[in-house]
Amino acid sequence: MRTKLTLLPLLIVALGLFAGCQRVGDLPPDKYNPAAHAESESRDRARDHKKAGAPNGCSPEFRALFDHAVVEMRGQGELDVVVVTDPLCWHCRLAHKLLGEYPKLYGKLRLSFFPRRSFIGSDMAAWIMEDAAGTKRLRKLVDFAYEDLRQPKAEDLMEARMIVLAQFTEAFPELLDGTTLDALYLRLQKDHEVHVLESAELSKAAHLPGTPILVAGDSVVLGFGPGVWLKVLEGAGMCK
Repeated sequence: MRTKLTLLPLLIVALGLFAGCQRVGDLPPDKYNPAAHAESESRDRARDHKKAGAPNGCSPEFRALFDHAVVEMRGQGELDVVVVTDPLCWHCRLAHKLLGEYPKLYGKLRLSFFPRRSFIGSDMAAWIMEDAAGTKRLRKLVDFAYEDLRQPKAEDLMEARMIVLAQFTEAFPELLDGTTLDALYLRLQKDHEVHVLESAELSKAAHLPGTPILVAGDSVVLGFGPGVWLKVLEGAGMCK
């Protein structure tokens, strides 16, 4: 109860100012400058968070996100980081690019997937990445998901998932070794759908309003802003 009361004023601010993939984040990039927009809003959020009291990334609800995530990449530092993310979210893609440029600022980097309704079919991308967890091909699949994957032009969920899967198998034909597209779809769904749904529920339990969310050690940032993310990554404390 105490944690929820602490988070309440923060989330009221976040819902009004959140620079992530919920509503503002769904605008196409040619409508505005997403990096400048996110940076400006993140500065405002940082000021308001300081007043309201930011959540503790070491608290159980945020540690659960890290512990539950299976997609892990290694940086060159020591800080444990988990990013709540959707691979088709524009701000999540900016965050992915930033983290790739500063590997010295973190050690374990895990992705906790929170598929957004506005990015239909993105849960398939999460299934594919989770299926490759712990393998040498993971990094290439993650980079493809956040750099090259195209938003399906479909309204039906199964069709959108199949379009996403087809893009992956076209880029990585070895995914179809010994199987068919339909059979691969069913296996991925069987093996990973429940886990990704559980990840989404953990995000909801932590009262997270959208994506991306950075949990770096004891610090939490709602939304994306390159300056804010770098500052937090540089100054966050380790969880004991």
